[in-house]
Amino acid sequence: MTTLAETRAILTQAEFAYPVETVWRAMTDSEWLAVWFFPNDIQPVLQHRFTIWSRPVERWDGEFQCQVTEVVPEALLKFTWRGGHEELKGFGRYIDTVVTWTLAPTETGTRLMFSHEGFATDEASNGVFEIMSKGSESVLRALAKRLPDLVEHGA
Repeated sequence: MTTLAETRAILTQAEFAYPVETVWRAMTDSEWLAVWFFPNDIQPVLQHRFTIWSRPVERWDGEFQCQVTEVVPEALLKFTWRGGHEELKGFGRYIDTVVTWTLAPTETGTRLMFSHEGFATDEASNGVFEIMSKGSESVLRALAKRLPDLVEHGA
């Protein structure tokens, strides 16, 4: 008998006064994504492997290794998200998770739903879960702040 480990997820959403195609580009164009998130080599192509480069700290190189697992153009991007290190203070975990970005048109623009699933529920994982929860809200604020510049100037 297989026992599934209990996990938890981060669920966040935001609305943007821009059409779906604009928000999609901000999420899937490597240059645009780097403006509001982190440097990366993302492509919205099924099975594409890419890296998100965060700031290196302590024993961790700052890299998250990802792979696209599902793509519905201008509607959904799902990818694995792996990285971290067991000995990072405050972070304290290697994570093997799944991120899903879902877009839906609204009367005034686009709703982005952000899901980051697969965080362990043990006490040792609380730090990474808290950091990533705060980070999800922060990056959506950054996207809202930078979208006007991206639209006006391109990346």
